[in-house]
Amino acid sequence: MTRKSLSDLVRMEAEKPVDDLPLDKSETSEEIESINQNEINKVELDAISAKLKDVLEDAKRKEDALEGEIAKLKEELKDQKHLVTALKSELGQTDKLKKDFAEAKAVIMKLTATNQVTHQAQSDRTYYPPMTQHNSESDIGSWLG
Repeated sequence: MTRKSLSDLVRMEAEKPVDDLPLDKSETSEEIESINQNEINKVELDAISAKLKDVLEDAKRKEDALEGEIAKLKEELKDQKHLVTALKSELGQTDKLKKDFAEAKAVIMKLTATNQVTHQAQSDRTYYPPMTQHNSESDIGSWLG
């Protein structure tokens, strides 16, 4: 005997003419057996429906958990973007400081070189002893040669 849905069986029973009602006991027992089968099918359908509802509830809980995790990850991504922006700003400042440092180093190197040249020039000069305070004309004459 093939399984039929309850609504199909009810429809078939409603469509039967009154003259086709069973009169003997054998047809009545088949009908009772069919009704019992329909009740079993209904119980099975209720069990399947309950299982499907449980699966649906589990899926909804998982969906809610995943949506919460997505929201959390979006917030973390937003924070990371802010940090990247701040680091880019600091990197720009660092590049400027490196440039300033290189310029300062070049100036220091120039000043050091100039100072060394000046110091060398001063050491190359001839040293003349200071003149005494009481110069006489004879001293000046000897001095001029």
